[in-house]
Parts: sequence; structure tokens; C-alpha cells
Amino acid sequence: TTALDVTVQAQILDLLQSIQEEHNAAMIMITHDFGVIAEVAERVVVMYAGRVVESADVDTAFHAPRHPYTSGLLHSLPVVDHRVDNLPTIGGQPPNPLRMPVGCSFEPRCERSGGRAECRVEPSLVEVSAGHGVACHFQDEAATTEVGS
Repeated sequence: TTALDVTVQAQILDLLQSIQEEHNAAMIMITHDFGVIAEVAERVVVMYAGRVVESADVDTAFHAPRHPYTSGLLHSLPVVDHRVDNLPTIGGQPPNPLRMPVGCSFEPRCERSGGRAECRVEPSLVEVSAGHGVACHFQDEAATTEVGS
């Protein structure tokens, strides 16, 4: 739906949802569009460098992210009723797939890491609450402030 205007995008999403309901089927959508995610998804799986870093229901993923990449993505979105001159960004560059960093692939860009030794070991996806998995050694240090506040 990336290159579609808003009206056509809504029609396509409505069509996909009606087909899903008609056939009582699951649907997997791969997108970078948080508006689409908020509208059609029940669960969100966030990936970084080809690995799952967070998995949760939509409300939890949007309002209580625990992985620094998920949080960084959400905080970089514009908020309609809040004017800012510059949106926050995630520093650095994504890793080169041919030369992946040792350990956590997000570590070179992670503000939470601070170069700690634990980040040189790839984190496993750990269930931090019912249905909410996070792959970060320091997920318990996540800010719990709602995105957009």
C-alpha cells in the first residue's frame, strides 16, 4: 500500500480484512506504515537486521515498547497535536548484512547498551509479560512512558 493514495489504501485494507473475515483466516502484513499496523493488526512483530526484537499485541507494542529499536521507531513518528522542530532519530546506520556485529545487531546504535559486555552476546527473545517477547539484555530498563507524551 506504500505508493497508494489514502483512499485507495483504505479500500485495499478493507478488502483484505473482508477476505480475511469471510475465510476465517489469519493475515500477515509486512509494512513500515504504523498507521496500517494500528488499523489492521492485532499483534506486532518488530524485526531488526533480520531478527525478531519485539513481539506483542498492538496496544502493548505502541504504548509500552521494551526494545530500544521499537521505542526509537515509535518516538520518531510525528504527533498531530504536538509541534516539534525536529523529530527524534535513531543514530547510526543499520548493519551491513555481510558484516554483522558480534552479539546484538542493534548494539552499535543502542543508547541503552553503553558498550556493556552483555551486548556482545546475542539476546534471546524472552517473554517479559503474557504474549510480550523482547530480545534485549536490558529490556527492564525500558522507559514506560507512553509514546507521544
